[in-house]
Amino acid sequence: MNQLLLGVDVGATSIKAGLFSIDGRLVALASRRNTPEPDPDGSPGWMIWNPDILWLNVCTCIREVLSKAGDASQVQAVACTGFGTDGLPLENSGTPLYPFISWHCGRTVPQREKMALRVSDLEAFQITGYHNYHINTANRFLWFREHRPDVLDKAYRWLWVQDFIAHKLSGEFSTECTIASTAMLLDMGKRTWSSRMLGACAVDPAILPSISEAGTQIGAVTAKAASETGLKAGTPVVTGGHDCEVAVLGAGASDADTWIDITGTWEILIATMDHFAPTPEHHASGLDFECHARPGQWICQSLMIAGAVTEWVRANFYRDVPDEHVYKTMFSEAETPSNGLYVLPAFMRGMGPDASKHALGTILGLQTMTSRGQIVRAALEGLCYQLRKQIGAIGNAVGRAPKRLRVVGGGQKNSLWLQLKADITGLPIEITTNPEVTLLGVALLAGVGAGVYESIDEALRQIHFSTEPIAPSMERNAAYKERFDRVFALLPSQLESAYGAINQLI
Repeated sequence: MNQLLLGVDVGATSIKAGLFSIDGRLVALASRRNTPEPDPDGSPGWMIWNPDILWLNVCTCIREVLSKAGDASQVQAVACTGFGTDGLPLENSGTPLYPFISWHCGRTVPQREKMALRVSDLEAFQITGYHNYHINTANRFLWFREHRPDVLDKAYRWLWVQDFIAHKLSGEFSTECTIASTAMLLDMGKRTWSSRMLGACAVDPAILPSISEAGTQIGAVTAKAASETGLKAGTPVVTGGHDCEVAVLGAGASDADTWIDITGTWEILIATMDHFAPTPEHHASGLDFECHARPGQWICQSLMIAGAVTEWVRANFYRDVPDEHVYKTMFSEAETPSNGLYVLPAFMRGMGPDASKHALGTILGLQTMTSRGQIVRAALEGLCYQLRKQIGAIGNAVGRAPKRLRVVGGGQKNSLWLQLKADITGLPIEITTNPEVTLLGVALLAGVGAGVYESIDEALRQIHFSTEPIAPSMERNAAYKERFDRVFALLPSQLESAYGAINQLI
């Protein structure tokens, strides 16, 4: 009998299920579109994830991959991964008391400021490794306490998205340290809940689930879940992890010289650390820390808006191009030199590398002859300048520079963007040939939890990870370095007062 491992990925644009063999070969894949929806009981602009729809799509994907494999008894274990931050309160029966507030939703912006008055941003950072983003769970708790205290008072447990799926599969209320890292509630050094942060949120600590390490078996598929998914009752259910850490595993990067660059709607640059020691300089540089899926390790990361910037350009400059041709047209026209045009991609207020400078999205150097293709080119270059800047910031934090970047995510399909990454950073780029690294990573954790592998290291040794290289042009790198040093790197500081005034006048 073939042994198979099932990974589920609840992403912000799609829900996927993948069956893998023990040596990492993808056996079957299924996906369904995922999107937040307007809160039917909220104000305009409030966005939620419907938990019933999430679970229905997970069940549909699992049934589809099982139909392709032919025998559910081959599945040795299942684990789920997904995006961080978004969670929901549940009764002890598992019934949601309120839907997931989506990270797309801005309702908790006022709570960010209120949290800062209770715990300074720097103190919170030194405890939790996280900036005070309005989407953090800590600020969600403040919102509930202010607007829906009845929900928190009735809540038996709070679970994040992938923990909710694990609960639906097993009936267990549990989380693990990587997803807990995204809440701004974890004492990162101790990998336990922070009494200081919970006190600031006025939340009963009892509603938070127990924390395990990623790859821990928490239960087994119940008879009810088996009937809904097609899985065999009793199949081990294992903690997965935050999609960033899971992608690091699935990309096969286990050495300190290879940093992971996850490129999609957001770009996340990740280096591994053996200690947690945040400083004010790290905070000012826009760095965040999370627990690694490997016990006793952490990741230092920079969260940067990325694909959303190119999507903004598409939506505003390429409405005349049919959808099936739009990307080819955009990036063909972007072969044109940017000709003195610069884009600072700070398109998400209060987040990103230059949040401490109150930076806003900026296009500098427009002329009457500027073409839309040059705007695409400048946007891509700006994203790569941003990446170069954060390579330096993380290098200062971890005490070393990378020798290469391994790129995963949707951005790995864009050859122009990839070559610009290499040319502007001066680093070799490795493209993973496996397009489903996140699913592979969470499937490996399922195998670790079920005892198929003795450890994460053993799991990685059984997988062949192949990559395709892209070499930088050092001649182009020298030209880009001058543009970075003389223009791009100076923009946030030189425009800080203007940004501050704009923010005050909005």
